Amino acid sequence: MMSNISGKQTIDSNIIIKAFVPPLRRKEDNIYHQQLKFHTVARQIFEKIITEKIFMYIPSVVLIEVGAVVSRITNNKMDAIEVVEKVQMYASEILYDYDILDHAILTAIDTKASGFDNIILSCAKLSETSLITDDLKLHRIAIKNGIMSNLLRELVKAQG
Repeated sequence: MMSNISGKQTIDSNIIIKAFVPPLRRKEDNIYHQQLKFHTVARQIFEKIITEKIFMYIPSVVLIEVGAVVSRITNNKMDAIEVVEKVQMYASEILYDYDILDHAILTAIDTKASGFDNIILSCAKLSETSLITDDLKLHRIAIKNGIMSNLLRELVKAQG
């Protein structure tokens, strides 16, 4: 199923974080191996972005979220800065607040979802892209609103 994903995609911050931060769990149990599979598939997605098989579209707040979460998880400021710089470098388009604000407000009123989810949904809708996320609630809202969405756990399952 991963091989079928190409073209224009809105990439949720959780995919980027999983691509760049390997599992930190020390115990090599089933949970660790599942996290490693998620990391591997997310990494493959980012490799497709680098090779331009996927064109990554993101709202600007993804950069903030990625920086904060990578810094918190790794406790390393330089790691966070490097990830944010790579995301900026390989993004085909970054939609800023003024690009999506009005659409995001109307989407929020319709979906009643979180503010961040509405920004992701608006990015996908306005850029006419599919969505890749590991947020089941966001995935379901996207589908309900006519946005093609791929859920990371389904991509992992499809790989076996």
